[in-house]
Amino acid sequence: MIQNGKLNDFAFCEEYLVRVSRTFAINIKILKGNSYKGLLLAYLLCRIADTIEDDPCFPVSFKVQKLCEYSELLPPSPDYKDQIENFLKDITFKQESDSSDLLMNTVRVFNEFVRLPDNMISVISAHVKEMAVGMASFQKKASDDGIIFLEDQEELDRYCYFVADTVGLMITSIFSENSQRITPEIKKKLQERSVAFGLGLQITNIAKDFYGDRERGWCYVPRSFFIEEGIDPVEDSFEKKEEGFVNAHKRLINLALTYLDEALLYTLDIPRTLIRYRLFCLWPLFMAVESLAKLSRDQNLFRGRTVKISRDDVKRIVRNTSLVVMSNTALKYMYNRTRKQILEHS
Repeated sequence: MIQNGKLNDFAFCEEYLVRVSRTFAINIKILKGNSYKGLLLAYLLCRIADTIEDDPCFPVSFKVQKLCEYSELLPPSPDYKDQIENFLKDITFKQESDSSDLLMNTVRVFNEFVRLPDNMISVISAHVKEMAVGMASFQKKASDDGIIFLEDQEELDRYCYFVADTVGLMITSIFSENSQRITPEIKKKLQERSVAFGLGLQITNIAKDFYGDRERGWCYVPRSFFIEEGIDPVEDSFEKKEEGFVNAHKRLINLALTYLDEALLYTLDIPRTLIRYRLFCLWPLFMAVESLAKLSRDQNLFRGRTVKISRDDVKRIVRNTSLVVMSNTALKYMYNRTRKQILEHS
């Protein structure tokens, strides 16, 4: 809806969801009611924190400052508009983008956020706040030229917890708040696998960005993965240490797959009748495992080429999972068929 020549705040949020998201724009739209509104706004709130963390021109100290200031906006106080104005006043971008536009319109997201039920505001605020503070703590590891190294799998898991696993926990909480069919027993089972759900999706993204991150001086792949292959992650090139880079990458793929296996079980624990909730989880899950299958057999990644599933692949995943969404047996079969392709190239 347009008011006074511009989109109202919620229409703005819906438009920017499509602009700044990839797979989550698809699956958020399958939801209804407060689950839809809550997860749409939660995604945008997380994306604002991502924009601060990811900007290559912001000094490390500035990122830490702004991530901490952003965390202090949550939960929103009665004077949140003034606080957001102060938060934004010294932020400028060398290159504008949809993500930077979203950040500079943080107040429009908050205008809708404060209209959610109090329990949802509390849940979302707690998790986004934890994410922002966690991101800031990892930025402190970086030097002023922006290079970040994660030392081992434990540190990778901890980083992914802050940037993605909080999202898994938040999704579980929002689902539980909005459906009586998720009993306390089911909620407990979902909570136990919420972290694995987030880890699987995030480590898949790291595997997809393996080459590009390294070229930009960021290394989210644990240093230990390289060292065990006899590689210096800064000095050595793929051309000279091809086998070692491929092996380190395969190790990352297998790690992501382990977590995606748990993510499948998470999804199957959602009652069959909650079709929209199931599809919300199934689509990014199957896109992730399909991406890993493509990565495992295509080494063009190391030559600077983008390796990703096609739009036709996405349409096929959406169609096929929608047809069998209530059948755990069929979903397991489809998942394991793709999983087998990954193992054949490990």
